Amino acid sequence: MLIGFVLLVSACGHDACDALPVTEHIYPTRAACEHMAARIHQRRPNAVLLCGEVHR
Repeated sequence: MLIGFVLLVSACGHDACDALPVTEHIYPTRAACEHMAARIHQRRPNAVLLCGEVHR
């Protein structure tokens, strides 16, 4: 069961390494998660941010 989305940062860029959560906050929709990623990109344009699904 999908409960939301979490914002992840990848230390390796788009390579095959695990992404780590930015915070413990779970966003209710992908759009809300992507909005927060866009806000962070304003200050950190080189950060590789992803929105990952959270399942119960």
